[in-house]
Amino acid sequence: MKKLTVLLLTALVAFSVFAGASAEKKETVEVEIWHSAQGTNSTVFDEIIDDFNSTVGKEKGIHVESIYQGKANDVLTKVKAASGTSSLPDIAMMDATAAVDMNTSRDLVTIDALGIDTSRILENGLSSYTSENGLLALPFNASALLYYYNKSLYDSLNIVPPGTIEEMAQAVAKTGKKDEKGNLVRAGFAGIPTTFELSTFIGAQKGLSFLLDNRNGHDGLATKVIFGEEGTYKAFLLEWKKVYDTGYYSTIGSGVTAEFTSGRCAAMLASSSNLASVINNAEGFEVGVSAVPVVNSEATGGTVISGGALYAFSSSEAVKTVLEYLISPEVQAKWSEGTGYVPVNTDTYKTESYSKFLAENPLYRVASDALLNSNAKMTNVWVPSAYSVYYAFQTNIVNYLNGTDIDATVSEMEEIINSAIKVYREQN
Repeated sequence: MKKLTVLLLTALVAFSVFAGASAEKKETVEVEIWHSAQGTNSTVFDEIIDDFNSTVGKEKGIHVESIYQGKANDVLTKVKAASGTSSLPDIAMMDATAAVDMNTSRDLVTIDALGIDTSRILENGLSSYTSENGLLALPFNASALLYYYNKSLYDSLNIVPPGTIEEMAQAVAKTGKKDEKGNLVRAGFAGIPTTFELSTFIGAQKGLSFLLDNRNGHDGLATKVIFGEEGTYKAFLLEWKKVYDTGYYSTIGSGVTAEFTSGRCAAMLASSSNLASVINNAEGFEVGVSAVPVVNSEATGGTVISGGALYAFSSSEAVKTVLEYLISPEVQAKWSEGTGYVPVNTDTYKTESYSKFLAENPLYRVASDALLNSNAKMTNVWVPSAYSVYYAFQTNIVNYLNGTDIDATVSEMEEIINSAIKVYREQN
């Protein structure tokens, strides 16, 4: 009887251990991602997260919850508000404007600290998120600035996509249209450059240029503007004035994409991430895209990688697994095909399925080729008060086009940015 009792107790203990192990195995680790994907991009991102949860996540006991938090700047604002609390997400999708704050954040877990293999990630993508503290974020929703044009109209007028801003001005003059009263009914081009566009217009000059010292703020916080002393902003302004002087340039600062897709403007500059939606929404014409027109013959640097990246605030193995999944060749192919973003994993370009996709959809190749052929050291701008500077450039450029002296224009912009840098350095 005693022997039977011992056997029963042993069985119960074994069962308890087994049951406990099973319960532990079934525990699911939650990973929260805050993102800024909208429209079509949001649909594709949600599909990717669902795919993870039903495959790798299910196998490894990880469940990802993705939460839309507004535009990239809104995500940054909410991350900063949650700093130092348990409300922080495990991962946040933000753009380069977050880098200045994240570089000094005590909450951030660098990609280096997570131990993620980045040997297959685009070099210019890594460069754009690397500081003196290491790789701050993992490139994910990468894009490139493109010149979008009404291909149907361009073809009817035997116009080829411009290679320089001067050629762009010639195209604008031919594609713009006014009514009998002289009112602009179709702009040859619409939109005002911001930091986003100027990172490429200035960055490509002389093979490689920067707007700020310390490699645009990547090798330590920038201390001053250098586009004035190097003459790169002035060189851009002189060429851009030629576009304005055609009389067919619309200096609208918002709603440009709607003007283009409706046919009310013949060309615009926009991110490759807009490609899918622009193609789908174009009203009665074929869309064409090309590389950004260069300032002059010495502007051989190419284009700056833009878009966004994934910043981590947890060092768990689950977060590492999710991030590795999101940059895998297959996921990057799905993301690119559904949005227009550029795959950050170089192995994606070697897959048969993605090669076939590019062959059937050549417009998607333009951004990829532009980045792959660019100087890998070109990088975006890390500047304090990034969005204030963004809009200040628009005002500054319009003032110049309306008659402000060019040297005074350059000096004013230098003062605005240098002041923002000074204030930030004093407060931090």
